[in-house]
Amino acid sequence: MHIVGWARMATTSTAESELASIERQAVELARSRKERVTSAHLLAAMAGLNGAVSSLLRDRRLGADDLLRAARASTDDEKDPLRMAVKGARGIAERMRAPEPLALHLLIALLSDRSSAAYRALDQCGVDKRRLRLAAMNQALGLVGRRPIPSRTKAPAAAVVSQAQGGTARAGTPRAGRTSSSRRRAQLVSPEDLRDRRRGKAVPSEESPASAPPALARKAARSAVATRVPEPDAELERRFGLSPKQFPLLTRLGVNLTLAAARGELDRVVCRDLEVDRILDVLSKRFANNPCLVGPSGVGKTKVVHGVAQRMAELHELGSAEPRLIIELGAGALVTGTGVRGGLAQRMQALRGEVELARGRVVIFFDEVHQLFVGDGGEELASEFKLAVSRGQLPCIGATTREEYARSIEADPALCRRFSVVEIDEPSREEAFLVLESLAPKFEAHHGVKYGEEALALAIAWSVQYVPGKALPDKAISVLDLSGARAQRRGLGEVTPEQVAEVISELCGVPTERLLQSDGERMLGLEECLASRVVGHAESLRAIAGAVRRNAAGLGGKRPIGTFLLLGPTGVGKTETAKALAEALFFSDQAMTRIDLSEYSEAHAVARLIGAPPGYVGHEAGGQLTEAVRRRPYQVILLDELEKAHADVLESFLALFDEGRMTDGRGRTIDFSHTLIVMTSNIGANEVTSSRQLGFQRCEAIEGGDYEQRMLRRVRETLAPELFNRIDEVLVFAPLTREQVCEVAERLLVKLGERLREGRGVSVRFEPSAIECLLSAGGVDLTLGARPMQRTISRLIEGPLAELILRGEVSSGSSVVVRGRAGKIVIQRRLTATAAE
Repeated sequence: MHIVGWARMATTSTAESELASIERQAVELARSRKERVTSAHLLAAMAGLNGAVSSLLRDRRLGADDLLRAARASTDDEKDPLRMAVKGARGIAERMRAPEPLALHLLIALLSDRSSAAYRALDQCGVDKRRLRLAAMNQALGLVGRRPIPSRTKAPAAAVVSQAQGGTARAGTPRAGRTSSSRRRAQLVSPEDLRDRRRGKAVPSEESPASAPPALARKAARSAVATRVPEPDAELERRFGLSPKQFPLLTRLGVNLTLAAARGELDRVVCRDLEVDRILDVLSKRFANNPCLVGPSGVGKTKVVHGVAQRMAELHELGSAEPRLIIELGAGALVTGTGVRGGLAQRMQALRGEVELARGRVVIFFDEVHQLFVGDGGEELASEFKLAVSRGQLPCIGATTREEYARSIEADPALCRRFSVVEIDEPSREEAFLVLESLAPKFEAHHGVKYGEEALALAIAWSVQYVPGKALPDKAISVLDLSGARAQRRGLGEVTPEQVAEVISELCGVPTERLLQSDGERMLGLEECLASRVVGHAESLRAIAGAVRRNAAGLGGKRPIGTFLLLGPTGVGKTETAKALAEALFFSDQAMTRIDLSEYSEAHAVARLIGAPPGYVGHEAGGQLTEAVRRRPYQVILLDELEKAHADVLESFLALFDEGRMTDGRGRTIDFSHTLIVMTSNIGANEVTSSRQLGFQRCEAIEGGDYEQRMLRRVRETLAPELFNRIDEVLVFAPLTREQVCEVAERLLVKLGERLREGRGVSVRFEPSAIECLLSAGGVDLTLGARPMQRTISRLIEGPLAELILRGEVSSGSSVVVRGRAGKIVIQRRLTATAAE
């Protein structure tokens, strides 16, 4: 049967789920064509049905016939591709908090699997999979079809249409009357359409408002609101304003957010419709109807309240009888001028009277609400506040952090009962990208530059990786703003990745060229990068690089980037390897937390590692390990002297090694999936000294070839099996040879010369005879590795050079040569850089 005829006959039963119908039709398609069923047939089945997915594919000039032709040369890696695709769609729907998995979720799942036949079929058709996936995510999250509150400026009509929208719906929170079928018939707006709107172009519509379902009819009404002629400011004041005579305190100290939203003065709020709906639900409750927004600084708590104000104005534009006014009132403004005893109580009474006069129309927004209950007037204000709120005389919205909420509000049970907590979490990277995309036109107008999609994406990715301690989207917005300012100052027309890299480099000290280097190039050259700092141990470095590459390719799951146990005697480069990994992966050898496990030899030391439990001293401080990773998620964790830790401490690492997470003393789950764990141990190191010989030759144990086996056997005997089995690689670092110690000496002398040249302006040249003299003077010890060489250089070279500098014999611009003569180090000053002494 021809595909067009089949598409006309294919219908979805109301009793059959959408995914089951698509799966059944895909099987029938493959059977009719006598082909093995693949995920590409799922794609063709979706293209043959009317809905959002077919619209997405039709916009890219793809029909079911085109996809079926591409499906002939496409195969799946999975044995049961349909079951795996449906399973992936259910997982995506669950993460998006959708009530049921739909075709859009199935499309996203297929586009997320490069090994699927559907992905390969689209690749053959020349489709940009990334843009298609983003468009599908926008549709699934409900980020299309909405219109903003109109701007009250004299902007042209096209500019008014393309202004910021009042909020975006998150999956799983459909408006009243919006069914799953209406979601499937919703008008598609692709990223290309969004850019066209930003430029003022019209976007074609597939359905007319007359034939649209109720949800689309409401969207059409919002569109009509957004496109009509802006109302005079006097009319807006009448509908959304407050009279200064009747409400002197609110108009003098507060900011009317609903009026600002009606004027179009607030930036649109993206990906926060779920939180806005929760706040509206709480405000409509009979008891405890005061929402308190709780979340980290920078996640957008204030913006969520702006979204509530925009929704209030929007509802009134759509026919709501009487809008509620959100009045922002700062705690500092409320307290200012109330130094006389009782003055604060009088002001609270006046505020309560004005709110009662508004007859339920006014809702006070207290940003940083905890500031109301601290300071000299905290007790007085708290009592007045609780009294007013308990009687329903002061409806309010609060915003604060989790820590301040626990300290100032939760600690007071009577005050805590007045609030209903609304958690405001940090947005995902995808949501943060949509936030930055919505704000980009404002920054472009302010700085006079353009922002490309790559600059937006890099601002998010680099800020997440290299700007710890702050939250999205605030830190990414700061990077974007500063990048635009820099591009404007240099006369550039567009913000490029170079400007974003420069800003990140200044914030975190990462070299710009390292940021601009692709991850693939860096991963493929990881062995060379590690070998530039670590002498010898080529096989161990190769094993480490291989494990890291597996994780970088996405094969590591949620576990840490790598978990390595480095064995060997002291001074062979175990700690230096950890520093080299920090520099190679995170661009700084300071991106490392070092935990000396010899300090955790007692069972109760676990509390120091993850934080004390509630009720114990130091509970608020957190753990040394968990707090370090919470503040800086991208780093190397060095666990030194593993064998000296208590068994309970080692047991606490099991979930960390296996699942990449730890739960601290405050019950928070800390993500370790972006960290690399390096453990060092001297277990079995006495094997080196079992048959020690004089001179520079290796010990008999190493020459016999069983040195590594002895070390591994001792480790398996010492560590618990469940811990040993969770380690990715157990690597043995053999003692350094004389040639390797010589190479270490050369590198140490090069670094010494660089420090003298940069710090003192002194040029130093080291002759080979100097290195031979250092080796003969005690720079080599089989059991101590490279550390004797460091001490020998400090004693024979750095000490005499320091005396010459302090006596003034060697000053800035001087040139010095260091050589060995008759078994001694000789330091001579040269008159010029080229003259011999």
